[in-house]
Order: sequence, then structure tokens, then C-alpha cells
Amino acid sequence: MKRAIDLVMFDLDGTLADTGRDLANTVNYVRSRLNLVPLEDRLIYGHVGRGVEHLLRSSLPERCQDSFKEIMQLFLERYENHLLDSTVLYPYVKEILDYFHEKKRAVISNKIHRLTVLVLRGLGIEVCFDAILGGDSSARKKPDPQPLNQLLNAFGISPVMALMVGDGGTDVEAGKKAGVLTCGVTYGLGKTEEIVAAKPDFLIDDLRQLTDHFC
Repeated sequence: MKRAIDLVMFDLDGTLADTGRDLANTVNYVRSRLNLVPLEDRLIYGHVGRGVEHLLRSSLPERCQDSFKEIMQLFLERYENHLLDSTVLYPYVKEILDYFHEKKRAVISNKIHRLTVLVLRGLGIEVCFDAILGGDSSARKKPDPQPLNQLLNAFGISPVMALMVGDGGTDVEAGKKAGVLTCGVTYGLGKTEEIVAAKPDFLIDDLRQLTDHFC
């Protein structure tokens, strides 16, 4: 039997859009400017999902931390101009957004809000969402439940009627703390073992499978 929901919240990176290559290329551009050798994409992907600061700090040696503010600015300027070089929607994104067109639909990303909107706009799906929150839209980011609670309160929707969909443990943890249903996806940038270990209420291999569980 399908579960009725009133609000579906999606992560962005690794859930709606495959942003990994552009993020990795930008990290390695910064590393090249610092005379550092490039990292393998898969190593960088492992740091995606907790915001740009975490991604960049985790991808640089300790000696770079003293000049981190300038390095961060370099990253942001480069990424903003190259955030759609390779980024594409995952399969069935548009179909699933249409499926939930009578529900409230939102994006909750730990990516900076401005960049989140630019990616969604560039991929042609910004208009599909009733709300878009970035990592700087609330005082705290996922895995803290604050951004989820912010939307629940704004829409006047009970947690039991809401769903959080994401590819990382941070998404599931935030959802559980907010008391909403959680769905992990196995196709994203996060490690499959991490999303399985987070024990989401549902686990899917592609977004079409949401239609098997929710209405």
C-alpha cells in the first residue's frame, strides 16, 4: 500500500543532479593553483554532501588552512563559472517531479543557496520547487534537522506527511531527527554502504521507485 505524503524534500548533489565531476574539477583546479597534485575524483566525491567548506578543507593539506578564506574565494569563483560543464540530471528526475506536482516539493542542500539555485536553474527545474534551501539558508545544515523543520513549519505540514530523499547519511540523519520519512538512493555520490548503514525507511536504486511507495 502506498503512503500518502504532502511534502517531498530532495537533496541536490548526488540525488537530483550528478554534480560530482564539476566539483572534483574545481577542487583540482584549486589544488593546481597551490602546486598540489590532483586527487582522484572518487576521493573528492567522498567529501561531497556537507557543504563547500567541508569539501574544500577535506581536500587540502593542513598547511593550506591558514589561507583558507582566500582559497575558498578562489574555489567559489571558479565553480560558479563551471558548475554546469558536466553536471546533468539523474534519470527520471523530471518524471518524478511531475508525479509529485500536486504536492509541495523542495530542495534542501548543504551547497550555498546561490549556487544551488544556479544549478537548478541551469538544469531547467528551478520552477518545479516551492522552496529551495541552501547550506546558508538556516543557522545549521544537515544533518541538523533545522532546515527540514523550517520547511515543515512554513508549509504547516506534519512530519509524518513529509519525505526526505537523499544519497548521504546526512540526509537520512536529518530526516530522522525531524521525524519525517526517509528514503536513501544508491545511485548518487555517497557511498552505498553509508546510506545503507544510515537505515532509511526506504532504499531505492532510481527515482522511479518512489512511485512504488508514495502517492
